[in-house]
Amino acid sequence: MIIPEQVRRIGALVLLAALLCGAESGHVRAADTAATEFKKGEAAYAAGDFAQAAKVWRPLAEKGDAQAQYAMGLLARRGLGVPRDPEAAAQWWRKAANQGHTIAQFNLGVLYESGEGVRKSYDEAFKWYRLAAERGDPDAQFNLGLLYAAGHGVKRDLNAAAGWYRKAAEQGDAAAQYTLGLAYAAGMGVTEDRATALAWLNKAAAQGFQPARDALTKLAPEAKEKKR
Repeated sequence: MIIPEQVRRIGALVLLAALLCGAESGHVRAADTAATEFKKGEAAYAAGDFAQAAKVWRPLAEKGDAQAQYAMGLLARRGLGVPRDPEAAAQWWRKAANQGHTIAQFNLGVLYESGEGVRKSYDEAFKWYRLAAERGDPDAQFNLGLLYAAGHGVKRDLNAAAGWYRKAAEQGDAAAQYTLGLAYAAGMGVTEDRATALAWLNKAAAQGFQPARDALTKLAPEAKEKKR
């Protein structure tokens, strides 16, 4: 049986997609001001001046801006412009996550699963992954599926695991496509179906996901043999 490698991913700061979270119409002027300031931090970050980015983002984060809180968490975790401090990263991401920032929720789940900057807790990891997964984040959906498969933070449920793999796979997540393909190959949480297994593995392989290519090398000849 092929066991999928459990890859845990920290969300990346996507500068061009930075959006203010939860701005209401009654606060448009304040939101516009915050957005303008945040972009100054973006420009500094893009230029490699991480200290300046932190200088711009910190006041915004301290005033409750979720995107700035998320950004400060990234700087703290990576040690960019500020001392590397996983505990501070967790604190900033918690503030953003509590405001519904999806990637901060996912990242906080990663920290709880690994025990980086916080006391390791599968229960907390499950909680934060689920919040992000329900908001459509494919990385969170995939990691949530892995928790269901392992029975970490939740009762083991292979059907639920496969369901979350599928949600991520349908968004193009190669690791999820690979893992879902293996689930179909082994009949774990789904009805065994080699054709469907190969279809998902091919999708992952087409994205250059090497474990899927390796799995196809093993499974494709077996599928041909069964047809004879």
